[in-house]
Amino acid sequence: MLPQIGVSIDFANGASFAYPLILDDLAFGHLNEQVLADNPADIVEITDQVMRVSTRRGRNRLLSNFEAGTATVVINDPNGDFNPQNPSSPYTNKLLPLRKIRIWADTPYQGDTVRIFLFSGYITSYDTSFYQGVDSTSTVTLQCIDGFRLLNNVSTGTAPVPGCSAGELSGNRIQHLLDFAGWPASMRAINPGHSTMMADPGGNRSILQAIQTVEQSEFGAFYISRQGDARFIDRELVTLLADYTARYYSDQALPGTLSYVNLDFAYDDQLILNDVTVTRYNDNIGPAPVPQTIISQESIDTYFRKSGQRSDILVETDQEANDQARTIVAGRKDAELRIDSMTVDITGETNEENAVVNLTSDIYSLVIISKQMPGNSSISKELFIQGVQHDITPTAWTMKLLTAEPIIQALILDSPSQGALDINTLSY
Repeated sequence: MLPQIGVSIDFANGASFAYPLILDDLAFGHLNEQVLADNPADIVEITDQVMRVSTRRGRNRLLSNFEAGTATVVINDPNGDFNPQNPSSPYTNKLLPLRKIRIWADTPYQGDTVRIFLFSGYITSYDTSFYQGVDSTSTVTLQCIDGFRLLNNVSTGTAPVPGCSAGELSGNRIQHLLDFAGWPASMRAINPGHSTMMADPGGNRSILQAIQTVEQSEFGAFYISRQGDARFIDRELVTLLADYTARYYSDQALPGTLSYVNLDFAYDDQLILNDVTVTRYNDNIGPAPVPQTIISQESIDTYFRKSGQRSDILVETDQEANDQARTIVAGRKDAELRIDSMTVDITGETNEENAVVNLTSDIYSLVIISKQMPGNSSISKELFIQGVQHDITPTAWTMKLLTAEPIIQALILDSPSQGALDINTLSY
């Protein structure tokens, strides 16, 4: 049976998606499930009205910042219930910008139903299309964005953010920045980090920009999860994720593999970097930063010079800036055949377990993709998922996974795939 899409709106104030704890309530009185909250939930499920859904999360390039996740939900609205100008709507005075919305898939598995969230965010607009002739219907398009919008709306002000002192780890710095923005503590999954930060430099930025500076300084990843949590992965976990259990995809219908309908290949110079300079922020307190430039002359001789700059990162030593430049050049000095994306047909999947595996594939899931190529050749790539896109109608459901090779390769002792002394190396 095809997984079933579900959509709900929570008209209550506040950023949290968790159901508030209501003492002595049979449904919402569970200490291990509900959370303390400022406002009661006001949830309406609109699944029966949904005509089309699309979601976009992640990033297109491994060295780029993650982008805000977005979703578009088109609903049938013949009575004008979702028209903010309709005084007889049951949602009068509730159709406000930035109300919470959740999109999920209910899919059968081993005699039960598994609910998998695909997107959790906030409605930015209600776009109404009225009846036009006898064959049309009145629809409302809900344009939605994830928590990056809320973090981007909060300015740090010109002064340094309180609590962001020198010497704290990157994860702790992000916690302080989220505190400043009033981001719920129940909606965080923050790794501790491995680089210590300079004191917050001040200057008028958004909280999102301040966090992304820390993200680049750590060489980690910051994004909003499909459950709506703010998630920070430090570089050690990025390294270790390359040793997690992979999901295997093949075009040969081999046992233990999943199928796909399309791969997007690329072989070009877009990702080549062979002259990289990384410079830490000058706080005018310690020694002045010295720009750290690493080049690969062999790559320059082959592909010409391709430069990259990363400046004002908040690491405390030039050596860390140097390590980061070395890591980038090592991972980007050569041209390689890439698999930029893979498309999966959820509609055509008849295996319950495969449907669950596909739908739970997420940012930093490890995949191994194989394809038989013309000319009696083949290709197999170990990749990280860097973005997830869903396009859903009543008759079709495709899922596009944006992929990229790991940029940090490390020696992991006792690992069958990352523990080869001649292949894997100790890394930054």
